[in-house]
Amino acid sequence: MSTTIQSLFGKLDDKAVKVLTNFDAVIQSVKPLNSKHLVSLPDTIRELSHQLTDERSSRRIGYMNQAAYLSAYTRYFMWWNLFRLTSLFSGFKSGAFSHLEDGSYCLDAGSGPLTVPIALLLSRPELRAKKITWYCMDLSQTALSLGEELFLAVCAALECEPWTIIRIKGALGEKLKNPVQLCTCANMFNEMYWNSSKPLEESAKRYSEIILPYMSTGAHSILVVEPGVPRTSRFISLTRDALIRKNYSIAAPCPHDKACPMDGRRGGKWCHFVLNTDNAPKKLHALSKEAKLPKERAAFSFVFAQKTTTEKTEVVNEKFSLRIASDPIKIPYKGIARYACSDAGLTLIFEKSTPFNSGDLLSLPPLSDNQRKRLPVDAKTGAVIIGG
Repeated sequence: MSTTIQSLFGKLDDKAVKVLTNFDAVIQSVKPLNSKHLVSLPDTIRELSHQLTDERSSRRIGYMNQAAYLSAYTRYFMWWNLFRLTSLFSGFKSGAFSHLEDGSYCLDAGSGPLTVPIALLLSRPELRAKKITWYCMDLSQTALSLGEELFLAVCAALECEPWTIIRIKGALGEKLKNPVQLCTCANMFNEMYWNSSKPLEESAKRYSEIILPYMSTGAHSILVVEPGVPRTSRFISLTRDALIRKNYSIAAPCPHDKACPMDGRRGGKWCHFVLNTDNAPKKLHALSKEAKLPKERAAFSFVFAQKTTTEKTEVVNEKFSLRIASDPIKIPYKGIARYACSDAGLTLIFEKSTPFNSGDLLSLPPLSDNQRKRLPVDAKTGAVIIGG
C-alpha cells in the first residue's frame, strides 16, 4: 500500500529560530528583572501553574495584571505557547493565509501578551511584509501593553516592519470598527467555560455566534486552539460543528467535513495532538526543570476553519486521508497501531515499516465503496481497521 505522510508540524527559518531560542533575552530587554526576582522566578512559575490548573476555581480573573504573575507567564507559559504555536502555524499549507493582504484586519481574542500575532510573525515569513492591522483584545491592559512591546522587539530582531496593533481592553463581544479576515482564539475559551454550569454545547454555540459577526464577507478564517485535554477537545469538536453548519470548510486538522469521530464524548476518543519537546529551546527546558515542571510533551486541540470566495469543486479519485490523533497502541500478536480520523469515521491504522507521529496526515490510495464496506471493524471501539 503506497502511503505518503505529511507532518502536522513545521520548522522555522533561521531568524525565527534565533528569536525563539533567546526569547528570555527579548523579554529581559523589554521588561528586565533584577537578580533577586530572577532567583524567585521558578517559584512564581510553579505557583502560577497551580492557579492555571488545579487551583483555577479560586484564581483571580485579573491575575495577568499582577507584575510577578505576568512576568512568570511571559517567561515560561508564553514561551512554551510560542513553541507550540510556531510549530503548528509553520506546518499549515503554503496558502493557508493567502487571504491576508495589505490592509487586512485580524482579531486576536484573549490576546494577553500578543502570543498569537508574535507566533504568526515568527512562523509565516510570507506575512512579514504585509501591512496588516491586528485588534488585540484582552481584559488585561497590562498584558496587552507588555505584549505590544514584545511584538515590536521581535519585529526588530526579524528586521521587518511591524504590523499595526490596536489594543482593546475588554471581553469577547466588544465592537470593532472593521470586519476581520482572520480571528484567532488561543487558550482563551477554557478560562470562560471551565467552571460554568452550562452545557458545553451551549457555550460553543454562543461563542461561535459572538465571533461570526466579526468576520468579513470575503474570504476569511477562524482559528481556535485549546489545551489538549478531553474537555477542551470536546469544546473544539462542538465549535467545529457550529462552524460547519455555517458553511465553513475545515482546513486543519480534519481530513474531511463530516461528523467528528473523536468528539470527546464521555468514554469515547478525543482529538488532540502531541508535540515532542526535544526541539524546544534548551534554556526553556532548564527553566522548566528549575520550576519543577519538566515538559516532555506539549498537547493541544485546535480547529482551523475557512470561508473562500470560490465554490467547492468535487475532487475525482481523491486519496483516502487519515489524521493520526493518538499515541501508539501495542496490540498483542498484531503490532503497533494508532487511532486516526478519516471520512470513514474512527480509524485504527497499523504501522508497517515507517512509524507514525502524532498529527501526521496519511494519504492512501482511494477506496471504493465496496472496499470501505469490507474494511474490518474493531469490536471494542467500532473503528474501521487499516493494515491490521
